[in-house]
Amino acid sequence: MSAMNLETYRFRSNNMDFELANVALNHINQAVMITDQRNRILYVNKKFEETTGYSFEEIRGKTPKALQSGIQELQFYENLKNSVKRTGRWQGEIWNRTKSGKVHLQYLSIIAVKDNEDKITNFIGILSDITNKQNIDNETIQYFSSYFDAATGFPNRIIFEKRALSALKNTEKTGKPFVVLFFKLENYADIVDEKGSIFGEILLKRISTRILNHLPDSSIITRWNDVDFACIFEDSSDETEIKSFIHGLHRKITSSIIVNGIEINLKTSIGVSVHGKDGTSVSELLSKANAAMKHAQNEKQVYYFYEDHISLTDKLFVMEYELKRAIEQDQFELYFQPLINVDTKKLIGFEALVRWNHPTAGIISPIQFIPLAEQTGLIVSLGNLIFKKACNQLKEWRNKGFTDIKINVNLSMNQFKDDYLVRNIEKTLKETEVPPEKIAIELTESTFSDDKEETITKLHQLKTLGFCIAIDDFGTGYSSLGYILDFPVDSIKIDRSFIRVLNENKKIEAIVSAINTMANTMDISVVAEGIETEEQFKTVQQLKCNVAQGYLFDRPLSKEEVERKWLVKQ
Repeated sequence: MSAMNLETYRFRSNNMDFELANVALNHINQAVMITDQRNRILYVNKKFEETTGYSFEEIRGKTPKALQSGIQELQFYENLKNSVKRTGRWQGEIWNRTKSGKVHLQYLSIIAVKDNEDKITNFIGILSDITNKQNIDNETIQYFSSYFDAATGFPNRIIFEKRALSALKNTEKTGKPFVVLFFKLENYADIVDEKGSIFGEILLKRISTRILNHLPDSSIITRWNDVDFACIFEDSSDETEIKSFIHGLHRKITSSIIVNGIEINLKTSIGVSVHGKDGTSVSELLSKANAAMKHAQNEKQVYYFYEDHISLTDKLFVMEYELKRAIEQDQFELYFQPLINVDTKKLIGFEALVRWNHPTAGIISPIQFIPLAEQTGLIVSLGNLIFKKACNQLKEWRNKGFTDIKINVNLSMNQFKDDYLVRNIEKTLKETEVPPEKIAIELTESTFSDDKEETITKLHQLKTLGFCIAIDDFGTGYSSLGYILDFPVDSIKIDRSFIRVLNENKKIEAIVSAINTMANTMDISVVAEGIETEEQFKTVQQLKCNVAQGYLFDRPLSKEEVERKWLVKQ
């Protein structure tokens, strides 16, 4: 008889009423597990199997670590263990993970069972699922949905970074270094292209579960992007232990996996960087682990430890990390440039312009980070953040009595193409309760160059919600006039390149005049942007432009400056 079977036999034989208890435990609506003094699982009831997805045979002999979600810090589990040892019990809310990777909130009660000599022989854990209860803290649910990857269930970069900072502190205390692993599912994209996205999702969930079950307590993993993953492995001063863990991780990823009856073999290479030897900051260690991964991939090796001879040419990686963190930590501020009624010379609103308030570099211009956001796909989450901040600011000013103020918000082409754009915007409207007619959504001409029917549909959806639609940089494309004929446009902004030479080039003046005439006929407002001189302003007045914007009136201002200079009640 194996050691494990022997333990189980002893547990059963020393509990004469066990079979009767078993019948009872299988008829209650709570998950129950019983472990030995070393916390190895000896028994689970049917509700446990239903709740977790693990059968008794699968979970027997393992520790409850198999259920850990990754949400709570390691210190949470240490405090739990200490409480049980000290008082004989613990109870509270805990995030657990099912076999399929789903994370849910449960209420856990732990009782320590002692013998006649007051020594602990077993632990009994009782789990109640409270995820769907009405009295659950909604902020907790929002926390999970915001900070965890829906496909894998892995913590996202916010939690990853938090754990990384904790690892840094532990290293300072203990002197034990930690390693950072970076790996790519190399052929995952090809599989999805061939088999479809649903197949890919199933595959990703299966492989994520494999990876999660391989991770020790002292590690945390995040999905870096679609196919890249980063992992921190703490208490890893033993190189042999590190290599053993890496080889095991490689086997978990590359071993055959059956999805819908089809055998799949994923490929991966793993890069490794070591704290202290390769750097002391998270971004530096991630960058070097990423470089090591690429080297391992090129050399067709299972893994590679970073060495100085490896070229760190991919500065984009570090920049992407910084930008992602900035979005997650909301390091962005809105600045506002006034929009002036040409006839009355009075303020009608502002264009919202974003600035990155970097914790060390200070204010960073959008010229430096917007192209990066577009390139990395982060523009969608950044755009959603900007729109929400603009709505909140409008709400604040309206509450102060400035109800006539309008705000123009820019949407990038990639953000406009997002399938969830309208839903996200509608959600923000409901949360902030601002009137959509006080918001103009600015789109560049390039936004209209792709699928015409899809563009028209989405524009009409936004119009139905009540928004005004403006075309920014009008005149720079080849089909500018066609846009105002084919699309539901309320306003056009004549590109500043026209305004700059307006008084020097009669042809440009004639073009602007024609645009104004046609737009006014169609009840479309015309905005002249980039006005810097009185002469330019007089010309746009003569040409019958409706709105003016530029440094002649003011530069982009902070919220405080706006309120001090422009929002002063008469």
